[in-house]
Amino acid sequence: MRLPLLALLACCCQLLSARADQPPPELYALTENLPPLSYQQDGDYKGFSNELLLMMLHESGLHATIEIKPWSRALREAQQVPNTVLYLTVRTPEREDLFKWVGPALPLPIELFRLGGPKALPYTSIEDARRARVAVARDTPGQKMMEDRGFSENQNLVLTNDEGQSAKLLYAHRVPYTVGVALFQRYAARQQGQDPERLDSVQVLDDSTQFYFALQKDSKPEYVARLQAALDKIKQDGRYASLLKRYTHP
Repeated sequence: MRLPLLALLACCCQLLSARADQPPPELYALTENLPPLSYQQDGDYKGFSNELLLMMLHESGLHATIEIKPWSRALREAQQVPNTVLYLTVRTPEREDLFKWVGPALPLPIELFRLGGPKALPYTSIEDARRARVAVARDTPGQKMMEDRGFSENQNLVLTNDEGQSAKLLYAHRVPYTVGVALFQRYAARQQGQDPERLDSVQVLDDSTQFYFALQKDSKPEYVARLQAALDKIKQDGRYASLLKRYTHP
């Protein structure tokens, strides 16, 4: 029995030595659970943004440790540790100096929604929503847009954990309006057994919204440049368009 045991120990030593020879990942990547952009299934990272990041890492030769966390926590942590990548996030004037940016990765307008159909609430202007209640995901540009228009949490704004929760409140008739991205809320509605086609956009709040990869401001410029070059190449050779098509983004 000693020979097999010695062989096993030798094998383990070889594995440990091989792992020790591998360089640590250059990047720490943080994202949220936001299907169909980002989610985890059977231990694998799925969704448009995860697939795009993995393509960029392969193209750039960089390595990353990926974690999915609640958005507010990911946003906070991504500002503290150099070489941390937060994705995907909207590039706003308030965030401009907090990160180094790679992108744009995805254009998605932010809109105000109601439930459509014969019994749909009449809507003529933002004043209709101001007199009601609007659900919006916390710590998102949508929240900032509504607050800039005079909405507040204690009056007519309901802050949720994510777009899925906003959609759930809308379809349960607990709020008459939501603010967010159609791709996210329609996907959430479908997952919740609701008809995503009932989601009716009544106003586009911002049609210039661009989602980016955001690196902590003290991250190595070399890593930023390599990721940007990788994304540019993926766009040029058609892989980006194929990925978008697969996720049914127009």
